[in-house]
Amino acid sequence: MNNQQEALRVLRRAGESRDDAVNLGDAALALALLDTKKDADLTPYRARLASLVDQLKAQGDAKKLDDQLTILRRVLVIHNKFQGDDNHNDDARANNLMDVLDRKAGSPVALGLLYLHLASEMGWAMTGLDLSGHFLLRLSAQDGQVIIDPFRAGQTCQIEEVGDYLLDDDELLEEQERPTPLDLSSELLHPLSKRDVLLRLQHAVKRQHLSQDRVEAAIATLQSMILFAPRHQDLWRELGYLQAERGHLRAAITALEVVRDLVVDPAPLQQTDVLLRELRWRLN
Repeated sequence: MNNQQEALRVLRRAGESRDDAVNLGDAALALALLDTKKDADLTPYRARLASLVDQLKAQGDAKKLDDQLTILRRVLVIHNKFQGDDNHNDDARANNLMDVLDRKAGSPVALGLLYLHLASEMGWAMTGLDLSGHFLLRLSAQDGQVIIDPFRAGQTCQIEEVGDYLLDDDELLEEQERPTPLDLSSELLHPLSKRDVLLRLQHAVKRQHLSQDRVEAAIATLQSMILFAPRHQDLWRELGYLQAERGHLRAAITALEVVRDLVVDPAPLQQTDVLLRELRWRLN
């Protein structure tokens, strides 16, 4: 089995698994390989993730919230120098976990995914949060919970602070104040499943491809997303539209037919059905 086949196997296995059984690190490495590093070997990158877990475990068995947060910051920020990549909107490497591990810098979602993977391996309760377009994390322990920003050195934040990302570099590691209690049931907070986090990461990759008119690369990204989220009709619909745009008529028809199979309520399918009829007519 070559590297690409191994990556495809990892993603198919994720697609067949319960969400809580998905290995975020392994899936993200597989996506990174398929996107830009087709000749890479997953083994050394898996070893790097395992090494980070070992470093966390070496800090002791942390049960309390402050201890877990301190250990995460110590290992990821202080010892290993992981930081936010301020050019992440323009740099595809910021959303590629292999590059993130190489460069110690990444986008909010890529860094958040790293935190989530490590917390899962430690048995700690951490969830990704979508807060008005910002990606944050909620860490929960027996004595409380806190919202942290993986892009800003794992600092804690309050809802009203989320829009303020202009701290000086020297302030990032010094900011240790505990936040005031948050209304974690607020409508602003949207907990994300593991698949949601992976999807958010890959949507960013896809947008970067499309912004550079790399439609074939965007199609390949959508196909890899479908492997671990095979029942997401929006992915199949977008894949069908892009395949049609590139003139891949049979592939477009197949994707749009899957959309019809997945949709329970056929009412919103009018546009899809119109395109399907057009594509079938063109094919004949």
